[in-house]
Amino acid sequence: MKSLKGSIKFLVTSLSILLSATAYSFAQDSYKVSLYGTITDAGQVVDRMVIDYGKGAVVSAVDKDTFTVHAVGSTAKALEGSETISYGDYEIDRTVEKVAVKKNIVTVYFNQKEGATLAYLSSARNFPVDLTYTITQNKAITLKKGKTTDTAYSAQYECDNSVLDEEASQFTSVIVEDGINYQFYAPKKKAKTLIVWFHGNGEGDYNFSGNNVAQLLANRGTVAWASAEAQKIFGNAYVMAFQAPETWYYAVQNNLLEKAKAEIDEVISKYGIDPNRIVLSGCSAGGYMSTRMIIKYPDLFSVAMINCPALDVADARGGQTPTDEELESIKNSRTAIWLVQGENDGVVDTEQCAKRLFATLTQGQETNNKTFTQDLASDFTTAQTADKKYLLSLYKTTDSDRAKGKLQFAEDYNQDGTLEQIEYSNHWSWIYTLRNNPQSVDGVSIWKWAASCLKKK
Repeated sequence: MKSLKGSIKFLVTSLSILLSATAYSFAQDSYKVSLYGTITDAGQVVDRMVIDYGKGAVVSAVDKDTFTVHAVGSTAKALEGSETISYGDYEIDRTVEKVAVKKNIVTVYFNQKEGATLAYLSSARNFPVDLTYTITQNKAITLKKGKTTDTAYSAQYECDNSVLDEEASQFTSVIVEDGINYQFYAPKKKAKTLIVWFHGNGEGDYNFSGNNVAQLLANRGTVAWASAEAQKIFGNAYVMAFQAPETWYYAVQNNLLEKAKAEIDEVISKYGIDPNRIVLSGCSAGGYMSTRMIIKYPDLFSVAMINCPALDVADARGGQTPTDEELESIKNSRTAIWLVQGENDGVVDTEQCAKRLFATLTQGQETNNKTFTQDLASDFTTAQTADKKYLLSLYKTTDSDRAKGKLQFAEDYNQDGTLEQIEYSNHWSWIYTLRNNPQSVDGVSIWKWAASCLKKK
């Protein structure tokens, strides 16, 4: 096994920054520009750029109109000769939301709805784009160096051709020969807990590229578990975020279950993890994989948070929809399970997925129910068994028609400090789990419930 670790230069296969500046009467100097990314609920974006004018300099007269930032995201090189179509390539002028100046540092903040570092392909995969940023200085700035003040100053800018992301950089890319690649997070302090994440179908590998990055950047399904909140709740935890070599629907025929189990066992042994403190979570196709893992290894996981498990489409996508007998066997597992899905999921049928699994697990038991209302995010109803081993949270969609309904979320994409309501696909219910939003009937958040299940072992 070979471990590859470094900065997030792997985000793009060829990230070139072309920078220019409008000429004025002053001699043009060159300054460093860095691009920074953040992983939103909809994936990683370049959300700001930072210009360093050098130690001792003082910059002023900079506002939202000082720079025009032209961004191109392209998969043309990667898809050359292929019939695959990219639905995520773009060429835009980035929307500048605000500018912050602190002595020699200028930070330009962009709208987070733009500037994605991944594109969605017709092969149902998220894949890194090649980025090209052209920055034009539209008007003079004031730059003071020592006792000299230039009142009409322009410059050329240089970039080191990488996107820096603090959250993503915490993870190490682990490449496993003849196995399943994964991203790995090790907490600063030794831990006894391991969190395993199985991504959705869109984050699988594309064309055997071995990129091992889409599951890290396409949504918060990987980085959420390394967040300060999650680490505090789980008392420090290692994180494994696998990337399917093709798709999790091939779990049975391609021995993905056995391979994932072997790699989990290896990490448990290497880091001294308590086998009774293994947490499982997955979404969509990863929810299918999670379900299959529990069926195959009933004593491996103490607790699971499964989001919109794609059970109903498995047959059509190369897998096997679990039988009633297979789902009933989960009741003999020690795994406590919390299921999350939209009331009317337009991609995988809620009745045949989360509701089917919950009904199977709770057959013959009484359940308690409570509805929660939220200001910006969708309302939801949680049902649970008396012993709180099995729970189901269903989020209200904007329309009962599966083809029309949306789920609602609170976002701050214009970076002004105020949350606004955003609507996404009614399939994206995993966002709620990754935000620790679902609550039990008695008001316990999903992450705290999961952590409490570990304490009981």
